[in-house]
Amino acid sequence: MVDALAALLAERRYEAIRVADIIARAGVGKSTFYEHFRGKDDVLLAAMQPILLALTTAASGRAAHSYIRPMVAHLWERRSIVRPILESTAALPLERRLAEAMATHGGRPAGGDQTPIQCVGMAAAQLAMLRHWLSGRAVATTEEMTGRLIACSRIGDGDHPS
Repeated sequence: MVDALAALLAERRYEAIRVADIIARAGVGKSTFYEHFRGKDDVLLAAMQPILLALTTAASGRAAHSYIRPMVAHLWERRSIVRPILESTAALPLERRLAEAMATHGGRPAGGDQTPIQCVGMAAAQLAMLRHWLSGRAVATTEEMTGRLIACSRIGDGDHPS
């Protein structure tokens, strides 16, 4: 289903993709889809998991540039697909999942409204910087963007989730 969604994202906006489109492209039944996913946001979150993991690691403040840089380069190479996602209705679920992952990664249980505010801030800052960079509204090299994503760990004012 992840591959089906990726193919559809190359053709149209996220909002224009329906679960029925993903099911048809994947060649699976409706019940099979719903055994694994609640909706298209869940498919997107599964597809973005490696990126969310790298961003979560960056938020720890101790991530190696060599680990984060390839993810940043990957996003830049696929900016024509990633930018519209970050500007779509999918941005909020991505931000929530990222904030929850940051809270969990830091040893704090993530649960609903219990996500620590510094995790919410770090997630929002990282995604906002990426959105502006990928759209060309902010200029930075891949190395500079990597450093800025890691620097978001300071939003926690010394109390980042690591």
